[in-house]
Parts: sequence; structure tokens; C-alpha cells
Amino acid sequence: MLEARDRGFLYGEAVYEGVKIVGRRPLYLARHLERLADSSRALGLGPVWAEAEAREILGRLFGDRTDGMARLYRTAGVASRGPTSIVWVEPPPPWVAQHTPFWRLACHDERIVPYLPAVKHAHRLAHARARSAARGRGFDDAILVHRDGWALEGTASNLFFFEADTLHTPGAECGILLGITRDLVLELAPGCGFRTVEGRYPPEIVAGADECFLTFTSAGIMPVAAIDEAELPSPVPGPRTLRLAAAYGERVARDLDAEPPL
Repeated sequence: MLEARDRGFLYGEAVYEGVKIVGRRPLYLARHLERLADSSRALGLGPVWAEAEAREILGRLFGDRTDGMARLYRTAGVASRGPTSIVWVEPPPPWVAQHTPFWRLACHDERIVPYLPAVKHAHRLAHARARSAARGRGFDDAILVHRDGWALEGTASNLFFFEADTLHTPGAECGILLGITRDLVLELAPGCGFRTVEGRYPPEIVAGADECFLTFTSAGIMPVAAIDEAELPSPVPGPRTLRLAAAYGERVARDLDAEPPL
């Protein structure tokens, strides 16, 4: 139980992962637990769940559900007692349940310098403010922009765009969290006939792309139809994004079939 004196609540000293569950099969649970363990070590929060233990907990919490999201947190806890572990489950987010076809993005006005970007920690105020501001303007999400001018990521996603058959994405040196779905897309892209490049890109380069999409755990590949007032070329999703999304869907289906149910 999270208490008001928990350092995760007071100071954001917490790490977390979100795991997608489809047909009671957790998608890439081992990878999420590995990243959670890395994040926990980085903040000195001690060990997290072993995979067998996590599966047992999720199976109990999931009850009669078949699809949804699991949230796993490790916090610094109350100072006198040490770290706390928290798990809960919830329905799929609305953009997954409603099969949202694409998003429209706004570049967030507030420039940032990410803090410990390689750690998936709970200090996400910049991301939350960017999301709220974008939605207040009628957009679906925001692109965060570094103080020095390059595009970083969505508020809970990684950013990709195409120039012809070259797939671009901000690199680790930009100060981004390297997502599990991002890694899989980069792995699949060459087999779809695409060259991949990781670099630093100003938002106007992204907005002028042939195609653009976000990647994240809950929705996989989310096509982007507009960035600020710049409309991306029709149709959305474009043919390259569709080719990559098909490969991603096939890979996920195979990996889920190999995963025993909770």
C-alpha cells in the first residue's frame, strides 16, 4: 500500500513498467522485468520480481480479465521501512480498445533537459504537462523537445519517421528512454526493406516527413496524421508504416503464442 510518506510519492523516487496482456498472455514480460530491474538498481531500490513471481501475482490480480495492462512499480518507500513494491491491473487504454487509427501531435512549448533518461522513473512531470497541454489544444499527444532544439519522444512513446525508405528515430544520445517496442521495430525494419538511422532531428524535419509514427507498449505502432499545423501526406497510415506494422503484428502474434497464459 502506498503511503503519503512514501518517497516515491514525495520525491518521485520510483521506477515502473507497463505490461500489455492479451488473452491472459503477458507481452514481453521478461524484457519489461529486466528493464525494471535495471531502473531499480540505478536508483538503489533493490531487487524486483523474478518472472515466475510476477506471473503468479498478475494471474491472481487479473481474475476473469483476458486483456488489459499491468502496472509494476518499485518505490523508495517510507524511509524507516525501505522500498515498496506495487502491482495493479487495469483495462486496455481507450485508444487500444477503440482501435484509434492515428494521432495528431503538438510540439510542447516548454523545452526540457531529460533527467536520467535511461531510467524509467516516475518523475514524469514534464511528460504529464506536455500531454495535458496538447490535449487541451485538441491534439492526442505531444512531442517533447530538448532545450537544444531536437525532437525527443512522445509523452509515453518513441518517435519514428520515414524519408523514402529510410526509417529515422531519435538516438539514445538525444536523452530518450529506449522503448521495448522501439527496439523491436528497429530489429524488424531491415527485413521490411528499410534502412534505419538514429540521430538528432529538429521538429520541423519530423513534421516534413513522408510518414511518421509512435511506438509504445499498449498500442504498438500508432500512425501520426499531423504535427502542430503540418498535415502529413495522405493516406495515414502510409504504405511503409503499414508494411512495418504488419511485420510487427506477425512477430507479436508469434511471441504471444509462445507465451504460456497466466
